[in-house]
Amino acid sequence: MTHAADKPRQIGFDRQFSADVNGVPTEIVFHGFANKWFLVITQLGKIPGIYNVHFDVQRDERVVPYLHGPVDNPEFHVSVPITMNCCLGLDTDETRSAIQFLVNRTGLHKCPTDFVVGLGLKHIDGPNLRALAKVIEEAIF
Repeated sequence: MTHAADKPRQIGFDRQFSADVNGVPTEIVFHGFANKWFLVITQLGKIPGIYNVHFDVQRDERVVPYLHGPVDNPEFHVSVPITMNCCLGLDTDETRSAIQFLVNRTGLHKCPTDFVVGLGLKHIDGPNLRALAKVIEEAIF
């Protein structure tokens, strides 16, 4: 008979890595829990502001998968409707806009429920966000 204590237990996050984003070292941690996703991205060497992100449109995968996904067409763009609640740290419009951008440009919109994200970037602008979205999409989704 094998006891639970005898079985190896996997610990840690689903993904934890460092990447270069436009010349800036960036630490990224991702973990998918049973009911929520957790993502921390920091270029600051410390825990950034933490946000709980809730999808305003809930999906039923049995009916329409990814109902709250973005429409990414140059002629007609529709963002994923989300509500953010800052739980820790400084709450800025720039950080909220960056989170919305990442939801639209990465697989974050595929999260089955709400997710928690920590985002701490040295510079929030288009080129850095596009480079970050590419790293996240390739390494996580």
